[in-house]
Amino acid sequence: MNVHDPETIALYAAGQLAADEAATVGNHLAGCPECQAELAFWRKLGAEINTSSAAAVPPPDLAERALKQAHAPSPLQRALQRTAALLQAQMVLVRREMWAASAAFMALVVVVALISDHAGFLTILAPMLSAATLAATYGPQNDPASELTLATPTSPWKILLARMSIVSAYNLVLSLAGSLALLLILPADLLGSIILAWLAPLAFLSALALLLSLWIGTANAITISYAAWLLHFLQPSQLFGAWMPSLDLWENFLTVYRQFWKSPVLLLGLAVVVLSMALLSTRFPEHNLQRRLP
Repeated sequence: MNVHDPETIALYAAGQLAADEAATVGNHLAGCPECQAELAFWRKLGAEINTSSAAAVPPPDLAERALKQAHAPSPLQRALQRTAALLQAQMVLVRREMWAASAAFMALVVVVALISDHAGFLTILAPMLSAATLAATYGPQNDPASELTLATPTSPWKILLARMSIVSAYNLVLSLAGSLALLLILPADLLGSIILAWLAPLAFLSALALLLSLWIGTANAITISYAAWLLHFLQPSQLFGAWMPSLDLWENFLTVYRQFWKSPVLLLGLAVVVLSMALLSTRFPEHNLQRRLP
């Protein structure tokens, strides 16, 4: 230990030295003016620190606030809690009959597919079921308390997004369950092909029906979306061949149109665009044609 070191003097002033070390430094201080001045500096600094610390009175609830802050949820946790609360609140506002009706319809589709040994019933009807339920999810025609809903602090687009997420998830579960049921008549390695056959069309057709329902009403939206979906199943040569010998133009158009419905990447991309348009349209209720329909 260097008794002439300023650090040793600082430790001596703070009372941090052992008894024998403190005695040695004390003996040294008796005959060293330089170290005495160093000791005086550290004692004066310590007194000022003690005085300032005594003047600063902590709030009485400081410990409680510190514990509350330490246990407070993170921003992500708060966001998840708000999302869960919004989904729970909107779930009860979706038409109650929709849940049972959708499940019953899907069960009927699966039964018919199993009896007829034709899995195509599911790939045709699953998108139609989803489109109908999404079209009946939001808007004055589907929400008896729509004016009250719009008066809440929650943004309309958040309400629409919450309801759309709930109904879409339900439709997805029903369609997946139906696809699994078809394994009773199909090989397991075809499950992926079955899902891909309805997944992308379901996403786009549902998004289209939802957007149209916001602008022209639920019934009109379902009619147009169903027509757009069923059109690519038509066979003009079989239906109109006897009356319209020349159907090349229609056949060429339908060939391209069928290819559109068989393009998963394109359909999923368009579904995102159309859903974005639906969410954006909630900001302009004054332009909603649905409100002007008789």
